[in-house]
Amino acid sequence: MSSEKNAPSTMSSAEGAKAEPRANQPKNPYGGGPGTGLQFPPYYKPTPSVRSRMNYFPNSETVGPDEMRISFVGSCPFPPRRDQAGTCIMVELGNGDRFFFDFGPGCVKNILAMGVPVPSINDIFITHLHVDHYHDLSYLLPFSAWAGRWKQPLRVTGPSGRTPDLGTKGMVAGMKQMLKWHLEAFDACPIGDGYEVEVNEFDWKDENGICYEKNGVTIRHWRRSHERTAPRPTVWTGTAFRSCGPATAALTN
Repeated sequence: MSSEKNAPSTMSSAEGAKAEPRANQPKNPYGGGPGTGLQFPPYYKPTPSVRSRMNYFPNSETVGPDEMRISFVGSCPFPPRRDQAGTCIMVELGNGDRFFFDFGPGCVKNILAMGVPVPSINDIFITHLHVDHYHDLSYLLPFSAWAGRWKQPLRVTGPSGRTPDLGTKGMVAGMKQMLKWHLEAFDACPIGDGYEVEVNEFDWKDENGICYEKNGVTIRHWRRSHERTAPRPTVWTGTAFRSCGPATAALTN
C-alpha cells in the first residue's frame, strides 16, 4: 500500500466552510445564501433575466441573521412627484424586526406594494417634524385599526421640542384632534387598541442617546442643524445603517 493512500486527508478552514453550510442557511435553488439571489422554490423557474440580483421581488429573499435589508420606500420632499413618495426608509432585520425611518406622503402605498400587511406597519421613527417626514401617519392611523391592527397601538418615536407643543407628543395630539371626526365615525368598527398611539419622545438635546433597545437592537440619535436644531435616529446590527434626517439614528446589536 502506498503512503499516499494511508495519508490522512486535510482540508483548509476555508474549504471546510464551503463544504459545510451555515446552520439554518436558507436553501436557494439558484445557489448562494441570503442576499445572493432569488429564493423561489425549485418548481418556479423565472426567465434568466429575472435571476439577476439587480431585481428584487417582495418576499422572495430571506434576510440572514447578520444582514439587514434597507429599502428607500420614498425619497421626495417637495414638490410631490407622481412616481416618487415622500421620505421613508424601511429597515428589515434577520431577527424579524422591521423599522420605518420617517413616514412621508405616499409611502403607505409603496410599503403595501413591498408585501408588508397593514397590521405590520409599526415602529415608526420620525427624524424631525417637517410634515414631509411624517405626513402618512395621519393616513395610516385612521385606517390601520379598521384594516386589522386592533390589538396593538401605533408605536411612534421622535424628538421632543423646545416647548411641549413643538415635540412629537404635541404633533400626535394635534394629529388626533385633526382626525377627530374620522376616528369617532369609525368607532363603530372593531378597532380595539388600534387608535392608540404609543409615543416615545426622546430629548432632542441628547447626543448619541438611545431611543430603542430591544431584541439585541439599539437605535441611537444625535443632533443636526436643520432650520431648527433637531435630532436624528440611526440603526446598527453588526452592519450599520444611518438615516439622513436631522435626527440621526444608529442601530446595533
